Amino acid sequence: MRRLMTLAMFSEVIYLLLVTVVFIFRPEFYTKAVGSVFKLNIGELPVNAPDMTLTIFLYGSIAVFFILWFILKVYMDSDSDPLVLGIVTFLMLPATVIVTRYMLHKTLNGMTSLGTNALAFYSMDFTILKYCGWFSIAGFIFMLMGYSVARQRFADLD
Repeated sequence: MRRLMTLAMFSEVIYLLLVTVVFIFRPEFYTKAVGSVFKLNIGELPVNAPDMTLTIFLYGSIAVFFILWFILKVYMDSDSDPLVLGIVTFLMLPATVIVTRYMLHKTLNGMTSLGTNALAFYSMDFTILKYCGWFSIAGFIFMLMGYSVARQRFADLD
């Protein structure tokens, strides 16, 4: 169970790192790599000014993950029934994916005034961010596996 919880934490930390580097800081080599891989003819991109609702959501989902992880850890150590936490974690998995996709599309629709080159770049950038989201999904899946082990352990105590 502890290994599953460690894998969940490791996945979410990788997601946090990728989101921070790709979305917030966007280093120059990343911009050039996206342009060359997807064969985009990008002259000058605007300064990266991430939409605050998207930034708050991304870091909000990471904060929610760590809170749920900590609560599950407390349930594990106290041999309590983690049923409610399992339901919340299970519901967070699709909610995270749906809200992330919605916010990415909403932000991309707001960038239509930047021009076709910048819009193409941001479209590819958001596609990469969606792929980075797989690490977050993996973190929730590992946490659900840890929940199932904790639930079985609680059932065995009765």
